[in-house]
Amino acid sequence: VMVYTILVQKQLHADAFTEQSAVMITQAKIAARTERELNDYIAHEVRNPVSAAISACTFVLSAVSQTEPLVDEESRIAVREDVAIIETSLQFVNDLLRSMLDLSRAASNQLCLDVMPVDVMSDIFQPVAAMLYNRDSMFKVLIECPDNLVIMADRLRLKQIILNLGRNSIKFVEQGFVRLRADIVDGSVHLYIEDSGPGIPEEKRKILFMKFQESLDVLSQGTGIGLSLCKRLIELMGADIYLDESYHSGVENCLGARFVLNMKIPPVSVDSLGGDESGCLEKEPSLFVTDGSNSTNAYAELPEELTVLFVDDDMLLRKLFTRSIRKHFPNWKVVEAGSGESALSMCECREFDLIFMDQYMTSAEKQLLGSETVRALRTKGCKSVICGLSANDMEQKFLASGATTFVMKPFPCKEGPMKLELSRILCSSDPLDGIPVV
Repeated sequence: VMVYTILVQKQLHADAFTEQSAVMITQAKIAARTERELNDYIAHEVRNPVSAAISACTFVLSAVSQTEPLVDEESRIAVREDVAIIETSLQFVNDLLRSMLDLSRAASNQLCLDVMPVDVMSDIFQPVAAMLYNRDSMFKVLIECPDNLVIMADRLRLKQIILNLGRNSIKFVEQGFVRLRADIVDGSVHLYIEDSGPGIPEEKRKILFMKFQESLDVLSQGTGIGLSLCKRLIELMGADIYLDESYHSGVENCLGARFVLNMKIPPVSVDSLGGDESGCLEKEPSLFVTDGSNSTNAYAELPEELTVLFVDDDMLLRKLFTRSIRKHFPNWKVVEAGSGESALSMCECREFDLIFMDQYMTSAEKQLLGSETVRALRTKGCKSVICGLSANDMEQKFLASGATTFVMKPFPCKEGPMKLELSRILCSSDPLDGIPVV
């Protein structure tokens, strides 16, 4: 009986181990699949704006390489348009890369939306149209949108969706148009992406939003996940996306296609955004800086004089930051350090009101991480406002080390966004000696 009992127990342990191993293998496969999907997502989203920027760069290079470049107003206007396309495209890539840390949450519908007032024309349609525009194309990019149409939405992800749909359209349109249109239907805002292409084959319409569906274009370019991602993102916003099968472009021999985004929300009154009563604009400034606004009403008054220490191993970033600060705040004094050790040494000799600290500083020999440097500074009694910097999500690590706040790279250089971010950083701290309360 004892031998039988021992054998049974061994068998039970073996079965439990086998079951546990099977669960671990399944979880590993799921994790690997999720990582592949994330990589596909990033590659798909980045390729669109990068392609627009590369095309625009080609035009600019051609224009400035002429014997007498930019001698007439027409060529100067064309170059300005191309530069605007490059800037818009790179800003979009920057915004997208900032949100990479959230993308893995989309698979489990846990992605955090950054809902804010969005002007459909200036925040969505115009930037997307700039990325879709190509001077050599035989079609036009059109925009039809009511004036001052504002909705509450996630600006970055809504722009992603519209750009994906627009880029899908220009693959097929040979003549006519790609049109970005907005309207209010039964009190709900609807967004439309319409084109005069050949239309979508009937057999493809039922599987449009399936992941990894076969590419619709003749060259089979792309991963086949664009429309699936559009559907996932729009559903996270509580909206719907569908193909309007009754649509006809009106162009001869071009059936066309129309995708409809029913946002399921009414427009926001522009008047309600101007005062404090609505509370819509009282949220903390977003780190997704996509415009160059120079509004002086968006940030609190900053001190006239401040001593700043900027710690980063990248010399170019240090010089750009220093130049930006000196341009917008000529009375501020900026000191640079290339490592955590240098920063510790400098802080022993003088006090700084504000310290920016990068996390990873490469060297042939091991150097202190930014968070380790912050901890050492606090241990030595440093009372400065310390802002952690990183291209990765290191906020909790920096805050646990004693940093005052954290900012994702790159730090904005334009006056409006920079003042807004500096105001947020200084306002996030307790009043310190030597720093006026803002």
